Amino acid sequence: MKAPDDNLTGRASRRVAHRLRLAGLGLATFVAIVVIAAVVQRLNSHDRRLSQGHDLLPSYAAGELVRTGHARELYDLPAIQAIEARTARDADLQMDSRYGPWLNPPFFALMFAPLSALPYRTAAACFLAFNMSLLIASVWMLIRMLRPVETDVLGHGRGARATFWEHGILIPLLFLTSMPFWQALCHQQNTFLSLFLLCAAVTCWRSERLFAAGLFAGLLFFKPQLAAVFAVVLIGFLGWQALAGIAVSGVVLLAINLLVLPGTLGDLLHKLSPILHGLQTDSHYNWGRQVTFMGFWRLLIQGHGGGETALIVKLLTRSCSAATAFALTLAAVDASRARQSSNGPASGRARDRLITAAIACMPLLMPYYMDYDLTLLAVPAVLFAADWIARGHAAATRADRWLLAAWVVLFVVTAFNPGFSGQTRFNLTVPALVLLAGASIARCRTPGVARVDLSETAEPRRIAA
Repeated sequence: MKAPDDNLTGRASRRVAHRLRLAGLGLATFVAIVVIAAVVQRLNSHDRRLSQGHDLLPSYAAGELVRTGHARELYDLPAIQAIEARTARDADLQMDSRYGPWLNPPFFALMFAPLSALPYRTAAACFLAFNMSLLIASVWMLIRMLRPVETDVLGHGRGARATFWEHGILIPLLFLTSMPFWQALCHQQNTFLSLFLLCAAVTCWRSERLFAAGLFAGLLFFKPQLAAVFAVVLIGFLGWQALAGIAVSGVVLLAINLLVLPGTLGDLLHKLSPILHGLQTDSHYNWGRQVTFMGFWRLLIQGHGGGETALIVKLLTRSCSAATAFALTLAAVDASRARQSSNGPASGRARDRLITAAIACMPLLMPYYMDYDLTLLAVPAVLFAADWIARGHAAATRADRWLLAAWVVLFVVTAFNPGFSGQTRFNLTVPALVLLAGASIARCRTPGVARVDLSETAEPRRIAA
């Protein structure tokens, strides 16, 4: 059987990368024009109220409570809202009358205690600078995830510099033009810290620093909905070393919480659930911002209004989440078998595909997951790109092409979903996530993938005459 022509495969891969670069440059140009126009309009306006970054306000208020010795009021809504109202008035913030509660573990409020000693606008500028430093470090780690692919399976020599200019430049181009990135940035969310920790954990996992991977995964529990699924898959795949790393992070954070903020863990356990329940049922709530099965079914069946969640919504949510968990478990089992039966590129490919599937499934398995946290999907997107580059365009399977289509659909859908779901009863993002998760799991379960990869890497590919 005649093997695919190397030159044709290389040209096909470069054409795909070239088209994506053109799309990225076009999007970057459009976004730059929009941003510049918004800045110019703002500078020409007489309104000097601050209209962005209001998601920092609950963290600022929590930091003030900790700094002034009132940490036991972190989950006291009147106390938090009083500080937020005063801060909004003093800082001249342009916002409505709704105030956000503190929804993170108590120890995370310690991070914002120093910021709360500054005027709010100064604190917001400092937090923005902190986020930008985390973003730069994260993008650097994402680009390095492509660098091990210096020689592809077809035998072409590729230096790290060539790999970056052909493919790595797409990471900042597409990442910085995505809607979740701008949502996290403009809302002043802590998503860039989550992205940094996830990138660090995945980087350590891929370089076989298993304990360190667990350490970073444990730190990610400052937002449990972003850490739970990844931590379970990490432990299941790597075993006791990853578990030890997560345990060390957990013990350190627990000790800090018990010693510095005594009594607050009990407040978290008893008060957070009613706060979340009230947030989502007592008033108008934009379920389109929740990229979960609960968000999808609740919006579709009950709309944006308040009230208790219908039984049919709960049943549909649990059924869909259970099916996703079962499929991901099968993918994890297949990846573990591939790891045990092979070494080298085949084992690494199984690992990367499992990481991709696990992170893609996280929103669908959690009861609470906001759309701006989809920024974390940059990690599986890069791992998929690295796999595609390594194997070559001609080696792409049907599952690969479905996954590529899913990434394109999700990128487009997230740009329109906030406005669309806010005006309708349909959350566009969740079906796109289902397509992405399904295609990612299918790639983990592709029959014979480890065997084929081993044959490709065991000896140079021979071209039939």
